[in-house]
Amino acid sequence: MYWADLTPYRHEEYAAIGTKAIGWLSAKYEFSQGEVSPEFRDLLRFFCSHSIMQMRGFHVCEFCSDPRSEASQEDGLWLGNAETRVFYQEQVYAAPNLIYHYVLKHNYKPPDEFINAVLNGPKPGSKEYENLLKQIPYLDL
Repeated sequence: MYWADLTPYRHEEYAAIGTKAIGWLSAKYEFSQGEVSPEFRDLLRFFCSHSIMQMRGFHVCEFCSDPRSEASQEDGLWLGNAETRVFYQEQVYAAPNLIYHYVLKHNYKPPDEFINAVLNGPKPGSKEYENLLKQIPYLDL
């Protein structure tokens, strides 16, 4: 499933109003590439380890040469089977947890506003983060 970065997240039933899509990449479309800080990578991994919207199957990486590769597992995380949310300054970002793999293995550089949100917004496990998650309609937590 492809959505351009910073466009509206289209699963409205699982989103706060105004949620932006991040990291919904496809091999059919170009994406921003560049370096990100180790701090951002580590925090992104942490967000992806606290996934929501768990699915029964996996979306495999379209960029890896062997679709049967270990692309769905990175640094001990199973990826491609859930989403994560990032909150910052009244903005909500929805990303597939495969975003961590895209950053780590394919040099994907998310938009700066998302990087800033990951670095400065509330972190999974905090009371503030959990309260924000509870505000998302129909999310079974």
